[in-house]
Amino acid sequence: MKPRGPRILWAVALAFAFVLSIRAVLRGGYIGPDYHTHLSRLIQWPKVFDFSATNPPIYYLLGHPFFLLIGSTNYFPITLSILQVAINLVALWYFFCYTQPCFTSSIIHSAFCLFLIFLPVRIIHAATLGPDSMTVPLFVLLLFVLDSVLLNETPPLPNAAFLGLALGVAVWVKYSFMALIPTLLVVFFFLWAKRRWKIAHFFVICVLSVAVPSVLLIHSFWASNRAHGYNTEKHWVHKGVPPDMTYRDLLSVKANDLQLFRAPEYFKREILRAHQYSYLGLSHMGIFTDTMNLFQELSVPQNIGRVLIPDQKTRSAWKTPVMSASMSLGIIWTVSALIGTAWLLLSAFRRLVKDDLEREHIAILLGMAYFLLMFLPIPFVHGGELFGYWTPRLILPALLSFYLAAFLFIDGKIARRLEGIPFAVLLLVSIQCAIEVVMLI
Repeated sequence: MKPRGPRILWAVALAFAFVLSIRAVLRGGYIGPDYHTHLSRLIQWPKVFDFSATNPPIYYLLGHPFFLLIGSTNYFPITLSILQVAINLVALWYFFCYTQPCFTSSIIHSAFCLFLIFLPVRIIHAATLGPDSMTVPLFVLLLFVLDSVLLNETPPLPNAAFLGLALGVAVWVKYSFMALIPTLLVVFFFLWAKRRWKIAHFFVICVLSVAVPSVLLIHSFWASNRAHGYNTEKHWVHKGVPPDMTYRDLLSVKANDLQLFRAPEYFKREILRAHQYSYLGLSHMGIFTDTMNLFQELSVPQNIGRVLIPDQKTRSAWKTPVMSASMSLGIIWTVSALIGTAWLLLSAFRRLVKDDLEREHIAILLGMAYFLLMFLPIPFVHGGELFGYWTPRLILPALLSFYLAAFLFIDGKIARRLEGIPFAVLLLVSIQCAIEVVMLI
């Protein structure tokens, strides 16, 4: 492609995704998991800093002024949802700029960009109210800030301070970002050893980078221990109670996973039986379908004063086979992500020891840390399968890294050996995106 060609393609695709999202928002696409909880914290000031809840306060703190400005009408959640969509699309643009130098083939990179723009789990949860909508923009911000820190042989202290501030904000939007704190310390340790920083400089860099998020986390844990709520009393499985998702469910695939290719609806409960399906199968379904019907038709009138839940949304019968087709074609990208992630992660470990990290290595290290924090505790939480701890909305930043690894693997290991692969990949991604647009429209 010509130098400006890819960016024109990104702009057109992002604009189309924006229109698609607005259409969904206007028919209730902002109503997602725990909608009533998120809405009550957005509109009631005393609940903004409720540390007994599962999410920290910044998302609600920033959203509350919009409520004061717009008032208690349907325009408030609609406006906030559209703003979320716009922020996510801008973040994607910068993520595409960040990853562009990593690819040899501009065609494969363009296919990667199209793939992420219309990925159902990303486009849906950019619109639904809740802190999950902000995880992708914050992850992209952290990638750029960390890149500015690592670019210099001796990182400037203001850059490290900005990294700490950005990570602090991220942690107080979604606690999952705490996984990046030890990851950064490990990266800095190897850089200190290879670049021969002075011990004082190494110490200051570490403090500036992790002090703010660490203090915010400690305060959150202290405050939550003094409160009564889900976080402190119901989040973890009680002693003697068997978990409904074990490590066997997490690390294996099952014959029953084939039933998920019928694209069942989440709230009909047939997919929520303990030990019935694997984590991989459930996640694959959640990534490539609208299993919760979040972008489908709301069967009751929108009203900010009533309790609205995703169960009230209905899916047209003809969309189910479309979602099944999306899952089937999506096998290509899931398998590529599994292979590519292992390949890129091993490369990142080797490069880390040699102080030769590239942008893609930073992305996979941070993404994997984020994923493991959400993945490994599942057997210890209450209702891991029933309450959807497997849902991929919880690992959106990690998915960016995993699919980056998938397309980089195709670019670096397959396309170089077989002619025509870039165009084949672009064609397959175009078909995938077309299917996804049909099911979300």
